[in-house]
Amino acid sequence: MSDATEIYAGHPLWRELRNGLLWHRTSTTDYRQIRADGLIKPNDGRVDRWGGKYACQQLGGVSLFDFTSQPEDLIFGEVHKWSPFLSHSGPVTVLLGLEKSKLPGRLTPYPENKEGTTGNVIPYVEVCHCGAIPISAAISYLLVCAVDYRGFKKLDSLNEQSLAKAEIDLASFTLAVKQEDAKQSKKFREIMESPKVKAMMEEGKRRASEIMNRR
Repeated sequence: MSDATEIYAGHPLWRELRNGLLWHRTSTTDYRQIRADGLIKPNDGRVDRWGGKYACQQLGGVSLFDFTSQPEDLIFGEVHKWSPFLSHSGPVTVLLGLEKSKLPGRLTPYPENKEGTTGNVIPYVEVCHCGAIPISAAISYLLVCAVDYRGFKKLDSLNEQSLAKAEIDLASFTLAVKQEDAKQSKKFREIMESPKVKAMMEEGKRRASEIMNRR
C-alpha cells in the first residue's frame, strides 16, 4: 500500500467514514445495478470474489462497515484488512452511507456474525444486515479514487449524471497522480544516476571495503 492509499486517524476520508453511518462498498457498475433494482441485495454466491462464502453471505446478509461504534485503536488494529476495500473496486469505489434507522433488517455485529459461520469477517468493523437494503436508506455517498485517497468526493445524492461527472473528475485526478508519480520516479532515477551520487556510493563502498579488510 502506498502513502497515498494509507488511512489514519485525522485523515479527511476517515473523518467522513467515522460519522455514525454504516457503509456499503461497491463499484460504479454494481451501483448502477443497485439503482436499477432499488435495493442492495445480499450476494447469494453468484459473485465469488474471495474464493468462498464470507460470513455475511453465510448469514444471508449484506456486508456493511461500521467505523463508529468501536474505539479507533481497535479499528486501526485491523486496518490492513479493511482499508484495501476502499480501493478494491477501482478506479472509483462507491461507498454508500446508510442510516441505521432506515434499515429494515436485523444487524449482526462482530463477534456475533462469526458465530456459526466459517467464512471471513473483519473484526470490530464488519456488520451483517439480514436481507436486502432499500436504496432509500443511503443518505450520503463517498466516491474514492483508487490511487490516492485524497481524491474522494462526498455527495448527498448520486444519480447517473452526478456519477458520470464524478467518474470523469476522478479519472482526471488519477491521471494527474500517475503523471506526478512518473515525474518523481524519473527525478529519483536522475538523482541516483548523477555523477555526484555515484561518486558518493563508490566512496561508501571503498570505506566499507577498508573496514572489512582491517578485521
